[in-house]
Amino acid sequence: MMFKTAMAGMIIFLTNPIIPMRQRLIEKAKLLPEPESYFRGREIGGGFRLPSSLLLYWHDYPHERTIISTRHMLILPAVPMEYLVSGNRIALEPGRALLVKPYLRRSVPEGRERHDRLIVSFEAEEGQPYLPAEPLMEANDAAFAAAERLVDAYLDGDTLRSMFELVLLLRELSAGQLPRRDAPLSPPVKAVLNRINQELTRQLSIKLLAEGAGLSASHLRRKFREELGIALGDYLAERRLNAARRLLEETDEPVGRIAAACGYDSIYSFSRFFRKRTGVAPSFWRKSGGR
Repeated sequence: MMFKTAMAGMIIFLTNPIIPMRQRLIEKAKLLPEPESYFRGREIGGGFRLPSSLLLYWHDYPHERTIISTRHMLILPAVPMEYLVSGNRIALEPGRALLVKPYLRRSVPEGRERHDRLIVSFEAEEGQPYLPAEPLMEANDAAFAAAERLVDAYLDGDTLRSMFELVLLLRELSAGQLPRRDAPLSPPVKAVLNRINQELTRQLSIKLLAEGAGLSASHLRRKFREELGIALGDYLAERRLNAARRLLEETDEPVGRIAAACGYDSIYSFSRFFRKRTGVAPSFWRKSGGR
């Protein structure tokens, strides 16, 4: 099909672009193989779940105070900067991305003139196929395009599209994973982390954790700090506090039950610790929605 367009006194003949697009689709569709079964198709498998609780925001300042979050944090820098993650100093440059997994200690030290960065914060089950195995990644053009689509979808308020764009972004970043330079966690420290994850509701002591890992308490404290950059006692306290914050924000459970569920021996010790770390009582935190 041909049609005419008049422009600056000239007659230009244009070909309808829809036809070749349709033709390409037809030619590719002809290459599809016949299904072996009409009742069972392709599946992702592995208990696939989309990310949830997505937050996007822009920061242009350092963050000296150490943070331990329950969420995955994806950082895309606009300028060169440094991140400190579990005692490891990571140099970030534009064109790279950093994924900080939950419960790792992180901060953004001063020392640079600017600290502009896009932060994508989300929750996702461990083992999801779209989560990169390595924390530091090169971002190719496809990754930047996915990041732009993600921001557009988020600004449009389209949550479902935002989740899919995040998965595509992480998939593109996975193709550019850089080798890990820091040593992997030792088996005793891994065992302690797994036990904390599984038994956070118990009143876990360092002595009990050390016995389970086959180490003395002093040896475990030293290894834990060396490998994760945080004291074991501080890590336990942060894990319990973050779990309590989440339960206060997302459930209507009484404060006493939340205290017990997070491993505190009484509501009084929980309330004292919570107020000391956040500056407010648990009940006020719930009313304000964590703000």
